Amino acid sequence: MADYGLAMAGGGTRGAAHVGVLSALEEAGLLPDRVAGASAGSIVAGLYASGMTIGDMRETVRWLIKHGRSMIDPDILGIALFLPQFLMGRETTLQGLIKGNRLQRFLCDLTDGLEIQGNCCKGLLVPAVDINSGDTVAFTNMFTEEIPLSALKQEHVKWERSGLLCDIMMSSSSVPAVFRPRQMNGFLLVDGGVTNNLPVDLLISAGEAKVIAVDIGEEYEMPHDYSIIETAFHSFSIMSRELKDCRSSGEILLLKPPMPKGAGLLTFECMEECMENGYVYTKKMIPRIRRVLERR
Repeated sequence: MADYGLAMAGGGTRGAAHVGVLSALEEAGLLPDRVAGASAGSIVAGLYASGMTIGDMRETVRWLIKHGRSMIDPDILGIALFLPQFLMGRETTLQGLIKGNRLQRFLCDLTDGLEIQGNCCKGLLVPAVDINSGDTVAFTNMFTEEIPLSALKQEHVKWERSGLLCDIMMSSSSVPAVFRPRQMNGFLLVDGGVTNNLPVDLLISAGEAKVIAVDIGEEYEMPHDYSIIETAFHSFSIMSRELKDCRSSGEILLLKPPMPKGAGLLTFECMEECMENGYVYTKKMIPRIRRVLERR
């Protein structure tokens, strides 16, 4: 283990690249003591902090390549009611095209009902966004006592130290309009990437001195189709990219593995290539990572 924090960005099924990054770090003996992640990055961060082995994480990716589409549970009733409600000027009840219940159950099975506080074997920080207040809700187990002043000074951030790991990961991964928001700890939560897709600044404000950030975004390209899910995801990606550009000045080292063309929110068939790209890229970066981590 190495004494630093690893921040992992969101990006749909491109998040498999984070598993490849961790694989390369494991081979080099440089796995982090603490991790943070938004959206897809929160799932990899949560599984890592839960104690899942990197090998099991790779097998989980390969299972999702074959069976990931079975995790999609569309809100058929809500979709059916939406158009007449909209056309008649009534309040619409559709909160998201996908319920997210199957994915949440899958995450709960993987983490065996672990709580973020007391059950995780690594430091963890996961942002989600409360749509009632607009604030970032940062779930973490990194504070053993009182929340430090550096964290409290973060504007529009509320710190939470309790919750089921699977609920936290699902909340941080609920892309607006695609997944239903999640009710948790008195908040109504959506994807953490809405305000912080690469949570470097949150790690630093939580007291982390050395941070390596992994960005899995690509240079913007046209959607491969104009379905409502692709349009929503690309719109979200544009917003997250702009926010990330404003927030990424604090990282010690930024890793940016190349992503396959067309990889997006639900492109499960791209996950193996994303994972391999993350691994190969990070293997090449190991000498530079060592130099950064050896700085005092």
